[in-house]
Parts: sequence; structure tokens; C-alpha cells
Amino acid sequence: MQDVPLASVEAEVTPQIEDTPPIHFFAAIASGEGRTYALVATMVPNCSGDSILSPCASASRPDAEQSVEEDKPPVARSPFVLPDGYQTVSTSRYTLAIPDDWHIEKKAGDDWFTFLRNGEQVGEADILGWFDEETWRDFKPNHSEQTGFVKRDDLLADQRGDVHLYRIQLIHTKPAADQDPDWKYEETRWYVADKASGLAYGFHFASETVDERVMETIVSSFRLNGAGVME
Repeated sequence: MQDVPLASVEAEVTPQIEDTPPIHFFAAIASGEGRTYALVATMVPNCSGDSILSPCASASRPDAEQSVEEDKPPVARSPFVLPDGYQTVSTSRYTLAIPDDWHIEKKAGDDWFTFLRNGEQVGEADILGWFDEETWRDFKPNHSEQTGFVKRDDLLADQRGDVHLYRIQLIHTKPAADQDPDWKYEETRWYVADKASGLAYGFHFASETVDERVMETIVSSFRLNGAGVME
């Protein structure tokens, strides 16, 4: 094939729209065999995905990413069913069931409270930052011995990969510097750790006075409130 003359032009144009980066234009013109060929390319600098006739075609588009996020289906979970002999407790963040002969006494805010039975405290609820098996050590209370740590996702109503239920057994003892008589308190803690919210919802029970089946019923009734969750 006979060589043909080639000419090229490169220019930069600044759009009149505010905050729009300059656009580079590149044109190559060749002729031969009685024909003239032209190739025109436009590129926006400093972005990934520069391509011919479609600047930044594969660059990140927040509007498109938001649309994809909004189109995600809600998380499916089992419906809330109040067990026989239980009552509903609702807070700003979640709903759960407790025995009919229990009541709650709020401590701080809407989601921190104690569980009372016949006027005696048998447990409490709190909220910690999110943790997993490796980072629980950062939240373990002082002056306590840990005797058990088990993942119990089988009890979760919200079956997502980033939500886990942990059962943690602790024995609290009197600090060495305390002048009070020695004491010991055995406690079973349950935490629903939701990575998406960055929180762990805790429910602590006196191990010697609260039946294990009651604890399991309470934590299995736990449902997070809010959008994006489908009954």
C-alpha cells in the first residue's frame, strides 16, 4: 500500500461551564487513493477511562453509583412474631420481645435500659461500637474473666453476611483495690454486631437467674428498625 501524507492537530478548549475541566481535542487527517480520512478524539485530563469520542467514559460517576445503591433490594428477614407470654419493647433503633412479667427502666437515652423482674434487675441493654471475634478484646470489661465466646448466627432474624450474633460469658469480680467484701457475678452477654451501622447492640443477663431459653427467645426476636429491611 502506498504511503499517504499525514497531518495532525491538537488543541485544548476550556468549557464555559463552571468547574468543568478543559477538554483536549486531537485530529489526525490522512489522504490517499482519492480519499481523505479524519480521526477525531476528545479527552478530559486527569481522569481514568479516557476514550475516543467519550471522555471519561469509564470514570467514576457518583450519580450512577447512587442509582445502583438505591436499586438494591431490601434485606429480607423473617417477620416479627410475638411469642406467647412475651411483650413488645420498641426503641428508636430496634424492637424485641421480653417476658410479660418483666419491665424495663431506662438509663440513658432510648436504647439503654435495665431489665427488671419483680423489681429485681436481671439484665440490661446497651450499645457498643461494632466488633468481631478479633476486636472484642477492645471492649471486654475490666475485672472480668471471659469463659465463653460463641457465634450464634442461627438465632438471627436478619440473615446478612455483615450481621453476627455473639454469646459471651463473663465472670465479674471485685477489683483488688476495693475494700468491700469479695463478690462474683456471672453474666451472659449477647451482642448483635451490625457492620453496616458500625454498632453492636448488647443484651446482658444474670447467668444464674435468667434461663438460657429466655435469653435465646429475646435475642432471636431482635429486629432493627429503619428503611432497607423487608419483612
